[in-house]
Amino acid sequence: MKRTPFKKLWAGWSQLPIRHRGAIVVAIPAVCLVITLTAWVWSREVLIAVRREIESTDEVIREGNTLLLEQINAETGVRGYTFTRDRTFLEPYRQSLANYQSSLKRLQQLQKKKPGRLAEGNTIQQLVQRNLDNLQQIVNTTEAQQLSNPVSPISQSLFYTGKKTMDALRASVGAMQQTEQTYKDTLLKRREGIQEATSAAIWFTAVISGLGFFAAIYLFRQLDRELRDRELRLRESRSLLEAIVANVVDGVILLDEASRIETFNPTACDMFGYQPDEVIGREVERLLVEAQSLTRNPQTNAKQSLMDSPPVQTGRAWQTSGIRKDGTTFPIAISVSDVQLDDRRLLAIIRDMTDVQATQEKLQSRADELARITTILAQTNVTLEDRNRELEQFAYVASHDLKAPLRAIANLSEWIEEDLQGQLPTENQRQMVLLRGRVHRMEALINGLLDYSRVGRTKAPLEKISVKVLLEEIIDSLAPPATVTIAIAPNLPIFTTKVMLLRQVFANLISNAIKHHDRLDGHITIAVQEQEKFYEFSVADDGPGIDANYHAKVFVIFQTLEARDTKESTGIGLAIVKRIVEAEGGSIWIDSQEGSGATFYFTWLKESPHHG
Repeated sequence: MKRTPFKKLWAGWSQLPIRHRGAIVVAIPAVCLVITLTAWVWSREVLIAVRREIESTDEVIREGNTLLLEQINAETGVRGYTFTRDRTFLEPYRQSLANYQSSLKRLQQLQKKKPGRLAEGNTIQQLVQRNLDNLQQIVNTTEAQQLSNPVSPISQSLFYTGKKTMDALRASVGAMQQTEQTYKDTLLKRREGIQEATSAAIWFTAVISGLGFFAAIYLFRQLDRELRDRELRLRESRSLLEAIVANVVDGVILLDEASRIETFNPTACDMFGYQPDEVIGREVERLLVEAQSLTRNPQTNAKQSLMDSPPVQTGRAWQTSGIRKDGTTFPIAISVSDVQLDDRRLLAIIRDMTDVQATQEKLQSRADELARITTILAQTNVTLEDRNRELEQFAYVASHDLKAPLRAIANLSEWIEEDLQGQLPTENQRQMVLLRGRVHRMEALINGLLDYSRVGRTKAPLEKISVKVLLEEIIDSLAPPATVTIAIAPNLPIFTTKVMLLRQVFANLISNAIKHHDRLDGHITIAVQEQEKFYEFSVADDGPGIDANYHAKVFVIFQTLEARDTKESTGIGLAIVKRIVEAEGGSIWIDSQEGSGATFYFTWLKESPHHG
């Protein structure tokens, strides 16, 4: 059944170490708190920056109003002075002259922080300066006129010029203030959005914190339950371990950091002859003859060896001698493991090697006996090889000595026929032919026996061969009648084997199929099936077949299914085939029914078991 993502997540959670899970449980509310604080600090910093921008915008608007109001007051005062000649009317003008530079400077400083606004400030500065210059000209012109004279045309022209300048100044200041107001509105909307986002973030983190709190409680409960389960399993494991230690067949000793004995199981008690209360808290040195097999230093005591030697750290075992309570010594094997509990512990497993040494001595005795027998067998093999060579030489000489008189008999029968040509009755001529047939059969029998005796003793080299090419050579050498059809499967292998032996097997089987066919138009099929470790070859014919009762008989030496008077056969060929195949690690069998042809199967290893 397919697991859901939650189950997969829970499975991954369960596989984490308890320390990691505890850290995650603690981290959940901590992360939520950090996120909340981060969101609050970020929103606070952003709101402070926005508030400063708004204050800067308000200050620009105020400075613009102040500057414009001072210019208007200055213009009004100059007009009053022009009409009344009362210099008290020039007081606003003088204040404007005293203050306009500082007002323009503050305005420029505020606009420096805002890209693109500096040009507006420069325009306003030029207009203010132009207006003040114009007012100064009006004052100068008015002072030069008689008190009783009305406003001169020059002053009127200057008033018109001042009006245009003031109109331009009002427009510039108004445009600047409108730009600042638009920017202020944008800042106000931004502040509102930040406040809303901050509230949402705080609510979100509050919800996450609440969920994290409940998740932490749940996970803490899970961890607490798991820890209780582990503690229970640990107690059970400890009880089981104590039961195992008490009943194990080897001696088990637990040592503390100072190599003092903490536990001493019953087997160790039986082994050393001590009771637990006699050795617990004592040095383990009293149980060992020496520990120089560990440190290879005769001056190192057992305590130092057990605690400081490399074999202890790697879990290696060594052999030494133990001391029983009665002072007798006995061989032991010790394996020490370094166990990290609250502090370092050493677990020593001790095995009494008395029986093992006795067994080893017996095995050594048997090994010596086997070595002696092996030497005798080697000598026997040499003798057998000598006897085999003598036997092979005898077989060769015997076959030569037997074939010589046989050839003489065959030649003699031919000479008699030639000498008595036309005088021998038909029956005697048939008997002469039968005589020579028996001679040839005897010669073939001798050759077959010689070949049979050589199977398994003659060394055959390994050669790489194509079975298809090998079969073509065999068929060509056998020279079957033209009416006999031999079909070769296309999937025949190419491999390295003992070609001479494989050639002999195929030659005998194909020759047998041709010789014993009951028709001149026989058909023979050669095929192969590849198995894991061997090839399974088959030679099938459509001849008379072989009754199932004779399937085993055909492989027995000298056994034939037809009378020797009707079919010349020594009965050795299939016996040689069987012996070769089985000597090479294969098997051979026949599948046939009388009247339905015969198929000979044999297996041949892909890799020859031995050379020779």
